[in-house]
Amino acid sequence: MYTWQRAALTAWREAGRRGVIEAVTGTGKTVVGLGAACEELRRGGQIVVVVPTRELMAQWCRSLAEVVPPGTVVGRLGDGHGDGLGRVDVLVAVVNSARDGDLRLRRPGGLLIGDECHRYASADNRRVLLDRFPHRLGLSATFERSDDGHRSWLTPYFGKTCYRLGYAQARRDGVIAPFEVTLIGVDFDTGERASYDEYDASMTATAAELINRWGVPAEPVGEFFATVSVLARGDEPGGLVARRYLSAMRERRRVLDEARGKLVLLDELAPQFGSAERALVFTSSIDAANAAARRLAALGLPATAVHSELTSAERTAVMAAFRRGAVRVVAAPQVLDEGIDVPSADLAVVLGASRTRRQMIQRMGRVVRRKPDGRAAKFVIAYVAETIEDPDLGAHGLFLDEVAPVAATMQTVRHQPAGGSGRA
Repeated sequence: MYTWQRAALTAWREAGRRGVIEAVTGTGKTVVGLGAACEELRRGGQIVVVVPTRELMAQWCRSLAEVVPPGTVVGRLGDGHGDGLGRVDVLVAVVNSARDGDLRLRRPGGLLIGDECHRYASADNRRVLLDRFPHRLGLSATFERSDDGHRSWLTPYFGKTCYRLGYAQARRDGVIAPFEVTLIGVDFDTGERASYDEYDASMTATAAELINRWGVPAEPVGEFFATVSVLARGDEPGGLVARRYLSAMRERRRVLDEARGKLVLLDELAPQFGSAERALVFTSSIDAANAAARRLAALGLPATAVHSELTSAERTAVMAAFRRGAVRVVAAPQVLDEGIDVPSADLAVVLGASRTRRQMIQRMGRVVRRKPDGRAAKFVIAYVAETIEDPDLGAHGLFLDEVAPVAATMQTVRHQPAGGSGRA
């Protein structure tokens, strides 16, 4: 264990074996969970590890097999597996299956580990937060939720955050690689700008109507979107307005995703892709991921896209090829943000992102894992100037404030295509 992992486990133990460990992606939160699981096994208790995806279930099972005492039976629930605590010591369960699975303890004690625990405050997922487990450990890179669900449901169940590891301490302790951050602004063409402005104005008008006429709460932002989504699915008054709002938001996002300036930028970043052992391109849509992969492949780079329209076996095959180097660049929308085992990369280029700190921390974590030779990671954020993506207008403010004091270098450049000069 790293020093921070031992300290986190001690803090959790001293909190009565209840609490949340919050540590930025790429620092090894799973190891803390493995330590807590081994302690519970030595005490004679059973363990349930709740995970959001089948990929994480497989990852946890592999890791547990390396550390649990001989004779320990590790089972799976989800992805075609139907184990329960009646016949295993440790059960790794995908949350969708865990809601109705056999989680009845057969021995005194018991530990529930919630990996990516910020996901378990929804009405469906919180059904797995069972009182029968006396010991509870939540693991997350970003515990806080925009709908305040961490306060309403997660903290009352898991306990308070008992240990927190941010970028500054992780870098001081040598837990993560040094990293460089570059923000590159591109411009819309005239037609793209007109479309963006039209959809942006529509969102502003419909949001005002939803708040002022139909009682949608303006804050917190998570509650606003949750209420709008529910309203849009029904026939209640205001439903049409909610659907117009969500349609305009999707179209605005599409215009940003498909901005030609971003694809041109990929051409100019080709040398950096070529020198990276592995690289990731993050987009906001499947279409944008496919377009980025095609663009890079046309430049002679072994690149492919991975997304939710592929089967689980196809995604696994892509990531296996990425791990062994047959694929050098993977482009993806949200599917790689969390809940899937991604080999460490050297370069990440963000072509499309939400405004959430969580998403940026998850994506940064894909490149900041320590490199065997000590080299730095590179994190590039492409944005369309004078839009919701623009850091000068507040985009990624919390995330950038957090990484700026720690980054080896951090610069902002305005992209000038066709050999023009940028300005920092």
